[in-house]
Amino acid sequence: MLNPLARPGPAPADAAPDGPADDDLAMLLLIRHVELALLRLFGEGRVSGTTHTCLGQEYVPVALAPLLRADDMVFSNHRGHGHYLALTGDADGLLSEVMGRQGAVCGGVGGSQHLYTGGFLSTGVQGESLPVAVGAALRRSRAGDGALALAFVGDGTWGEGAVYEALNMAALWRLPLVVVVEHNGIAQSTPTRLQMSGTVRARAEAFGAAHHHSAETRPGVLRAELQPLLARVRAGGGPLVVELDVPRLGPHSKGDDTRDAEELAALHDRDWYTTGAGASPGRFAAWDLRQAALVDRLVAEVSARPPSDGRAPSDGRAPAARTGRTAEAVPGPAAVDDTPPRRERVAENLNRALHSLMESDPSVHLLGEDVSDPYGGAFKITRGLSTRFGDRVRSTPLSEGAVTGVGAGLALAGDRAVVEMMFGDFVTLAFDQLVNFAAKSVSMYGRRVPVPLLVRCPVGGRRGYGPTHSQSPQKHLLGVPDLDLYELSPFHDAVPLVRHALATGTPSVLFEDKVLYTERRYTDGVVDDVLRFRLDGGPLGTAVVGPAGVEDVDAVLIAPGGLAHRAVAAARLLLLEDELCCRLLVPAQLHPLDADRLAGLCAGAGTVVVVEDGTPGAGWGTEVAHALHTRLWSALRAPVRVLSAADAVVPAAPHLEDEVFLQAEDIRRAVRTSAQHGEERSR
Repeated sequence: MLNPLARPGPAPADAAPDGPADDDLAMLLLIRHVELALLRLFGEGRVSGTTHTCLGQEYVPVALAPLLRADDMVFSNHRGHGHYLALTGDADGLLSEVMGRQGAVCGGVGGSQHLYTGGFLSTGVQGESLPVAVGAALRRSRAGDGALALAFVGDGTWGEGAVYEALNMAALWRLPLVVVVEHNGIAQSTPTRLQMSGTVRARAEAFGAAHHHSAETRPGVLRAELQPLLARVRAGGGPLVVELDVPRLGPHSKGDDTRDAEELAALHDRDWYTTGAGASPGRFAAWDLRQAALVDRLVAEVSARPPSDGRAPSDGRAPAARTGRTAEAVPGPAAVDDTPPRRERVAENLNRALHSLMESDPSVHLLGEDVSDPYGGAFKITRGLSTRFGDRVRSTPLSEGAVTGVGAGLALAGDRAVVEMMFGDFVTLAFDQLVNFAAKSVSMYGRRVPVPLLVRCPVGGRRGYGPTHSQSPQKHLLGVPDLDLYELSPFHDAVPLVRHALATGTPSVLFEDKVLYTERRYTDGVVDDVLRFRLDGGPLGTAVVGPAGVEDVDAVLIAPGGLAHRAVAAARLLLLEDELCCRLLVPAQLHPLDADRLAGLCAGAGTVVVVEDGTPGAGWGTEVAHALHTRLWSALRAPVRVLSAADAVVPAAPHLEDEVFLQAEDIRRAVRTSAQHGEERSR
């Protein structure tokens, strides 16, 4: 980590040896006065939003900072100002960030709770960073150089399931992870005794993690306690949970403290600030005045600056973000034969794509439930990968949220990760990691932070798996900034698709229709004896399907990859039996949608129908229809029609399931009816 903030001058000549060393004392007092300044600024209405101070707990990061290395990674939470300052000394950047002024470490985007610089990252969601820290620890474990990942959490965080999923994996894999629990006895406004049964020790030891408890408040003494414990973790001893009894002198946030005055007075009497001032009054007072004056000067300087512009500074004051490889640096597939076999099945194509990816890029990991050989995944997509690539392929516990977080942690730490959901329905268990961490991390720190993560989701029904294993949840992830959505199709080669998804540095989700796995791919531009196809814009462009040599069409049909075969069947029937020429469009990328290009492919058709397997309302089809109608309204003969699955759960019985999902005949009927109505309206 960075060295602490440079001292404003030598220690006073009459400094006494009692109490913390000068470096520790200076940092303790810097953190204290920054936190007091922030509370004052909020009270004066000069800062908006919220802040969660670490008043009373400053000694924890001060004790730990000298024990950490530059290649360690530290994860913090909403109460992370002290952690950030002890590890970076960047009071200017922190004050600027919270005040929204130029020089803000994250450009003012992150605010009090979301800080990122070099090997330090904080987020505002409880427990969210622990699985990510496991991913960072996994990467460091593989490097074998003694680096570790450290995560600060509070006692209230032990109510989050992510904590236990993360500890389970860290202990199973004996990862160099340190979890520091700042146990202040109150979670927001509720005493911990009313929120948590049992003890932190018992919970940690239940997973086989080492546990250390301390009530020590002197930074030097606490550091001496922890030094051999961290050394053990670095040497391969597995995860460690450090539980520290700490006071929380301030409110949870700005002014929401419900504790009585007597309790707060007792905490202040035991505060390190009170005891330190009494042990060495002259020395303590001198440092106190210096650091208070330093913070006052910084507040005045920061207040006079213009508003921040949303971009992190590039003046070198803060350490550069760890970005991993850029898209241009992705290893090429020179040693891999990517020539697709003729008429290969979609599942075979995807399996080949993953083999090719992992062979050409040794930084790629694959994680998921039962993905290792001999099982090779529920749908055999990962068959052969663990045999070939060893522990870069890991069968994980049933912990979809944490597994996604581990993948994000690997990605954030410079590697790349593919995560398999056994069934796409279970992606809802990973919603927080995808939406609140992976996607937001790309841009919420005032700079682009690449997170090369691909989450694979087998979706759809028609397999008799019933309501919780047959859904098409695409719409629940649609429209999330910096989360790209793709869908497998029989027209697109998965080899360039998965490479592209990881090369962008933007986290992404690949939806894979389960029935599609067994279907043959279309190759060489041929669909059947009547229909041909081309890819508009390259290997990941939209598949354009229609009769050979025909440009003028009666209608355009747009479908995601999972509906492609049913849409092809409908287009064939429309042409041969209804004498309606239909152009089928199948995009590989669902979001962000290139609406202008898609609209161009609809040119000349007065009727557009969009079909999807999701339930009605707020779905992909609605988004496509809106985008096209606003661009083509003057040329369309009727509104863009959206056809979805039924507004119901997916039954297990085949005959009931057929009533829920679109069939080729449903699509054919919708296009025919829309085209006829459009023709009548144009007369």
